[in-house]
Amino acid sequence: MLIFRNMREMTKDEIKVFLREGRKIGCAVHTKEERQELLEALSRSKETGFPQFVLVYEKDVLMGFLFIYGEEGHTWIIHNADEKTYEQAKEMLAYGRDLCKKLGSEKLAACFQEQLEEVERMGKSHREARVAWNAEKNRKKKES
Repeated sequence: MLIFRNMREMTKDEIKVFLREGRKIGCAVHTKEERQELLEALSRSKETGFPQFVLVYEKDVLMGFLFIYGEEGHTWIIHNADEKTYEQAKEMLAYGRDLCKKLGSEKLAACFQEQLEEVERMGKSHREARVAWNAEKNRKKKES
């Protein structure tokens, strides 16, 4: 079972840990400017609206993120569920969908739902599908 933590509710020390360890999950903050941009975005995070910044933990280990910026302009959702296992991806996408519904955005909830349905149709995560595809490609190459 995954644990979802909204960054708005985290202490400054917890956010500093994320800024240091974010690269482990594909969410690196390299420069002072990037760090400042993220901190400014976090300051705009609302309890009842967007943007939302959620970190995902498994057994107290940071393993994922859902950054949901909102509907203004283009729908903007960033996450790393596609790099996780099938069960983790499903749980992350369902959480994102439910959060968006709770905050009144059917448009964003539908985006998460479409991605969730795709993962369920495949029966595996995008990462698992990519690994299987590469293995099959290499097998065929060796046979040729």
